[in-house]
Amino acid sequence: MNSLLLAFTVNPSAHITAKVFGLTVNVDDLVSVAVAGLIIVALGLVLRAKVTSGVPGKLQLAFESIVGFVEDQVRPMGEGGRFVVPIAVTLFIFILIANWLEMFPTTYPGHHQLLPAPTGDINMPAALAILVIVLVHITWVQKNGFKAYIRHYFKPYAALFPINLVEEIAKPLTLALRLFGNIFAGSIMLVLISFFPAQLVLPIPALDLVWKLFDGLFVGPVQAFIFSLLTILYFDAAVTGGH
Repeated sequence: MNSLLLAFTVNPSAHITAKVFGLTVNVDDLVSVAVAGLIIVALGLVLRAKVTSGVPGKLQLAFESIVGFVEDQVRPMGEGGRFVVPIAVTLFIFILIANWLEMFPTTYPGHHQLLPAPTGDINMPAALAILVIVLVHITWVQKNGFKAYIRHYFKPYAALFPINLVEEIAKPLTLALRLFGNIFAGSIMLVLISFFPAQLVLPIPALDLVWKLFDGLFVGPVQAFIFSLLTILYFDAAVTGGH
């Protein structure tokens, strides 16, 4: 009975839903996105209040480390790529916090989690991926001109146009599915763990906790890092004209 109850508790397909203009909306995911956004704003306000040119605090040190790493990745673009730094840093921190929400015990008696990781719902990774790719294409046109943007689909040979076009179409799909798949897989693992015979390894609650910690502390940061790094690479091609 406990295993069955836990399975319902962590059911990745269970959401708190509502109808908006005839569309089904996952309310819990929207709440999670709002909470993640508010946490970022709160951290920004705290950081601004405590920022110092002297010995930095832990929050400032962590932020400066992230920004410094992103700046190192963006530096090959030159001064024209500086605008990518705040985009990549914001994406990393937002996705990281969104992934970490899964670690908090927010399940209520109806077997729904009030604050699921919104990245485990394909809608949010897809929205982020579309936003990034649209900005990348706009940047390509702004930095290199519309004719150069069209020509890059025919390089290095005109016969490769279909392959280059498919590659561009696949970018938002792979960007979204990579993030979604890994976070969603963590929820699937919790369901599978709930059916393990407790006596084989550890009691089910302990296994649940161990996997949540692993998923949050390792998989979550890695996926946030990969999404941000790919964003930088896409912008790099747009800023430099594919060189």
